[in-house]
Amino acid sequence: MNKILTNILFIAFILTANVVVGQEEENLPYGRFNTDSIMLGEEVKYTLRYEHPADAEVLFPDSTFNFAPFELLDKTYFPTRTINDISVDCVEYTLSTYDIDSVYELGLPVWVYNQGEKDSVMANLDGIFFKDLIQVMPDSAQLYANVDFIPVQQEFNYPYFLIFIGVVVVIALVVLVGFGGKIKEYYRKKKLQKRYDNFLQHYGNYLNGEMTVSNVEESIAVWKSFMASVISIPIQAMTSKEAGQALHSKELEGQLKVLDRVIYAGQGEEEAKAILEGLKEWAKQGQEYAMTKPEGAFVFKK
Repeated sequence: MNKILTNILFIAFILTANVVVGQEEENLPYGRFNTDSIMLGEEVKYTLRYEHPADAEVLFPDSTFNFAPFELLDKTYFPTRTINDISVDCVEYTLSTYDIDSVYELGLPVWVYNQGEKDSVMANLDGIFFKDLIQVMPDSAQLYANVDFIPVQQEFNYPYFLIFIGVVVVIALVVLVGFGGKIKEYYRKKKLQKRYDNFLQHYGNYLNGEMTVSNVEESIAVWKSFMASVISIPIQAMTSKEAGQALHSKELEGQLKVLDRVIYAGQGEEEAKAILEGLKEWAKQGQEYAMTKPEGAFVFKK
């Protein structure tokens, strides 16, 4: 029943949006908020829709994209609809913001892959007003001051305080000179280990779940984010091919493309879990690389 209702809403949205899109530039994505004002921290829906040739591969922003001044809370993908070799893709994002401004604007990109060519097209900016709940004080407001004076006696032993500060400074300098490097390295490794433990926990939660499109997409986002942090290569913003080239691995490129088919075509779920398990070995070697700080670029060892 929910699937039927979703399809009905999607078709109704397409029919309504066609009237607006006809007034915009040709082949630009259609991006709109579902309301004209928002309160601080309130959730708001933003719909991104794009028409394209049926043979083109289209990617929409995911959880790794910077939605500033908004934060991404959730997203809903609608099934692709194709009529006369023209496909329509649509995503509804749930956003919120904690920045205070009079007007917020947002225009999201869509990445199009057609015959090996990559292109980025931006939706026109759509604005939304900030709804301020604090009323402006009128000019006629009167302020009352309490002018009663209460004497307070203060005593402070400045010589002892200065001696204490001097001792603390000397001890701090001795510690920094003698053990500064070791202390810094200790806390660096402790921070790396904590980040790795958090990664294993979150990544393991996804692996223990069903291999749904959303689950696989979130797993890849978590893995790419962790790998980028330990090997200093921004693979979270790369395509599967670019990530494979950056890490000099055709095998990794092929595995990521299988996961792409799961996310964008709903195919290959039976292979997804094994591949995601294998990516943990990449993460482990990336962690070891960051902990030892070797010279040279990261190289995966089978």
